[in-house]
Amino acid sequence: MKSLRDKIFNFFADIFYYIVAVPILIVADKVFFDYKVIGKENIRKVPGGKITISNHIHYLDCTMNGIINFPDYSYFITLESNCNIPIIGALVKLLRGIPIPTKVEEKKKFYQHIAKLLEEGETVHIYPEGEMHLYNQELFGFKKGAFAMAVESNVPIIPSVILTRKPQGIYKYIKTKPLITHVILEPIYPDLDVENKLDRIEKLKQEAYYKMQDVLEKAETCNEKAEII
Repeated sequence: MKSLRDKIFNFFADIFYYIVAVPILIVADKVFFDYKVIGKENIRKVPGGKITISNHIHYLDCTMNGIINFPDYSYFITLESNCNIPIIGALVKLLRGIPIPTKVEEKKKFYQHIAKLLEEGETVHIYPEGEMHLYNQELFGFKKGAFAMAVESNVPIIPSVILTRKPQGIYKYIKTKPLITHVILEPIYPDLDVENKLDRIEKLKQEAYYKMQDVLEKAETCNEKAEII
């Protein structure tokens, strides 16, 4: 059962999220990145618990991964150090950031917390590459954490790919950095026919990787990077 302190924190976090954060972030992403989404309906195909994943190409793409799940929350797995930064750390917590513990003895509690969120029908976002590569359109190797959590809780992975595109229209005159298109792919479920759990995790990881890689490869041959799925 949640403590009174947690309930009060979540109450104010909800007010901040819906009334302040989301409106500002939607406008900011549109103004600065001409942010576009393809395939948002794939998120709604899973009404219950799920893990969303994406490549990580910008400091603010976490806001985009949150917006695609609106009006529902997305919980974010983040480095523990991010939660300790003055002001920024408080903001990360308000936006439902979950720090990855650095102490081994705290890892079990961390995984139990994620499993409980998924059981309660929440969405958890994880960057499977484990680090950011600014504006990079190359997909790096995936760590198995997101896929192990999906298999343990038997929830789907929803992959998405954050693509860059050259500024067009008015942006061509006011912006030198790329604009962003966000492609949401179909849910991928753990294959229960694969009896060995480690093999099931590996299959889920490989399937997500190749589906995302396919989008990136198709995008290379598309000028606007919009008609790629």
